[in-house]
Amino acid sequence: MGIGDRAYMRNQRLAREPIPVVAWVVGALVAFFILGLIQESAGADLLGWAMLREASPQAWQWLTHALLHDGFWHLLGNCLILWWTGAIVEREHGPRALLAVLAAGTLFGAFAWGLTGLGGDRGGLLVGASSGVYALMVVALLDKLEHRITLLLFFFLPVTLKVRWLLVAVASFTVLGWAFAELPGRHAWPRWHPAWDDAIAHSAHLGGLVLGWLAYRRLNQTNLRVQDAQDVMPSSSAEDPRAIAREAYAAEAEADRPDHEAKAPASLTKTQARAEMDALLDKISAGGFGSLTPAEKRRLEELSARLR
Repeated sequence: MGIGDRAYMRNQRLAREPIPVVAWVVGALVAFFILGLIQESAGADLLGWAMLREASPQAWQWLTHALLHDGFWHLLGNCLILWWTGAIVEREHGPRALLAVLAAGTLFGAFAWGLTGLGGDRGGLLVGASSGVYALMVVALLDKLEHRITLLLFFFLPVTLKVRWLLVAVASFTVLGWAFAELPGRHAWPRWHPAWDDAIAHSAHLGGLVLGWLAYRRLNQTNLRVQDAQDVMPSSSAEDPRAIAREAYAAEAEADRPDHEAKAPASLTKTQARAEMDALLDKISAGGFGSLTPAEKRRLEELSARLR
């Protein structure tokens, strides 16, 4: 479909966007939490089939334990991170990648818990989607280490920091909790005791972080190859592609003549063409389609045909 076939080019009402997959996942977690409240009030065993028990694990429970949460705050924390990072993964890699990373992180975290996590007199029961959520967080944020974000600690204290330090803090707390609270409690070593006592499955979180790193490498293999190819291009191509794109169509807009065309889209790499198209779409987003010059509109249609 060319750019001229888009609804906003024909002055037609845009079709309703489908509900994101991440919204369906969050909705499912909330629904199971409500079902758990019904179970407690009615005194019935409605969700026992989904819990992962160390003593007698069932095959499906390695995944279904993620549907259950130990209280409102456990659910809220997971849903907030899932909504944030899951939306990034879905936008950048697609809904299938979102579900695959979430499921694989859940499985990997459960296996890590089964091998090194809470057990014996410390519970022997695993619930929550934390490991899958941690995997999504790594996939979503690992290429944004220098971005700055603002977090509300305890929902009222704003803290601004780089993504790099957020990931370092999460990974450090996870490793320390696993090594000093969870692992020694499981094995009951005579010379190595827990430094503190909590009911957090740090091992599952650690498994999710590791799986997230592996998934990030897998999902970005194509991008890494493109970057390697760009490294052997002339130095002028190593500049910011958006800056190159803006210079190209700015010069064309200044002349604004049909015979004065920028570099042909076919001569651009797909990365350069997509960067130029993104710059034009940014301008549309900021000022509407009418903010484009006639030359920019022609250029947008050429790039659309090139990338479709």
